[in-house]
Amino acid sequence: MSITDHGIAGDAVSRAFRLRVNGRPIQVVETPPMSTAERQSLAASYRRLPDYCHIYDVAGMHLHYAHLAVGSTAEVRIEVDEDVQTFRVHPLRKKIPGRATGRVLSFPVPAGGSRHFIVRINALPPLMLAIEEPEVDAPGPGDPGVMDAADFLTDATGGVDQTENFHRALAAVNGTGGTLLVRPGTYLITQLHVRRGRNFRLHLSPGCLLKVQPSAHGENEHRHGLWLEDCEDVAVLGRGCLDHQAYEHYVHGRNNYQHGMVDYYTANALCPWITQSPLFITGSRRITVDGLVLRNGRNFNLNCRNCDDLVLRRIKIFTPPASTPEYADGINAGSCRHVLIEDCLVACNDDCFAAGHAFETYDRRASAHHVIRRMLGWNLRASAVRLGFHAAHDQGDFTFEDCDFVGMIYTTFLVHPLKPTAEGRNARYGTIRVTDCAFDDAPRLSSLLDAQQPILAALVIDGVTLYGEPRAGARMILEQPADVPPYPVTIRTVVVSGQAGM
Repeated sequence: MSITDHGIAGDAVSRAFRLRVNGRPIQVVETPPMSTAERQSLAASYRRLPDYCHIYDVAGMHLHYAHLAVGSTAEVRIEVDEDVQTFRVHPLRKKIPGRATGRVLSFPVPAGGSRHFIVRINALPPLMLAIEEPEVDAPGPGDPGVMDAADFLTDATGGVDQTENFHRALAAVNGTGGTLLVRPGTYLITQLHVRRGRNFRLHLSPGCLLKVQPSAHGENEHRHGLWLEDCEDVAVLGRGCLDHQAYEHYVHGRNNYQHGMVDYYTANALCPWITQSPLFITGSRRITVDGLVLRNGRNFNLNCRNCDDLVLRRIKIFTPPASTPEYADGINAGSCRHVLIEDCLVACNDDCFAAGHAFETYDRRASAHHVIRRMLGWNLRASAVRLGFHAAHDQGDFTFEDCDFVGMIYTTFLVHPLKPTAEGRNARYGTIRVTDCAFDDAPRLSSLLDAQQPILAALVIDGVTLYGEPRAGARMILEQPADVPPYPVTIRTVVVSGQAGM
């Protein structure tokens, strides 16, 4: 029976939860670390911002999470400092049989695949569990084709900036077909910018933490974490973590999160790509990201623009409201083609998946063919999925299969109308298909779906479950555009609060 704790040395250990899996203690991390008073104070400051920045659950201002690998059935034991009165283990449709005894909640997790859960106990903060299969064929120092980043790096404690050392290591592996291995440790960086990278792999080992240095107060420098620009045949692998340090940048550093933003659509010298992202991929082809943890993002967490043939698997995103009050989508794709997203856990402070959020300065072409499978998404203020915001290009097909979303307050799928193309014709979507997806906490939703007069090839909803009685007046909005033939709509097997609908 193999259990590996992927916790990171030096991380802030949870003050609310103690976790054992199959009897072994597992580290639970707070991100960012906050007291109850700090959560309440930050929530009060957010209430002075536009109302879409508000969240309804102050306990959810930050997250606690555990990341581990186990190759068998896992018996999970969570201990807290108060009697367990209520609990929920999401996704609800997995019907995990929890047992509460005094201050302990226990439940079994079946073997196999990526097992992601969101646990709520009483009024405590959310606890995210990312349980994965053991790593197979992970590279090691001295393996053929493996370059050890330790040969370039001079500090693994987070005390000395390693940006230039990383750039030298990445330049050395570029074009070789080999792997740059980063061993466990904490590495301070400003921004790793890989331009025209070709044919290599970057492997971040479990226990490896890249920390993006926050700006001093008033400096407010625009920084991504890892930026792949015009790259081909590059893979970012492993279960290490990239921490964008948004809480430290915005709250501790007192930097303005909208600094340099003239508006949401127009770039400028202070804010050249509008948002700052822990992982930013632009103009690239045949890119794979597998296993990475992204946390505490300043804006969009995994932001992909003008890319082809992307594979995004087993990515864990932990960016709660404390990190940033808005513009914190989980995975965002603009002008991308052939995107496959599988087995990701996305906890963020805006839409879990978004596409077609066009920035007019950069997004200049049509999108095509997105498939999203087995995503578990969480946020407390937005939608599960948002498509086509401000876009003036065709968007292509979107397929969502076996996904679960928790906590949203606006809607499940928000589909915007598209703007006219540069040629003057109506931009349109292909087929939007939703199959075997579920939405927990449905009573929070303002609408059950919101299609705002988009032009579609077709809309197919085949197996959707909403848990809880929706709020009064919540409905499925399917608006057809008036100036084009209506798009075909197929709706099968919608279950709302245990009752079969259409």
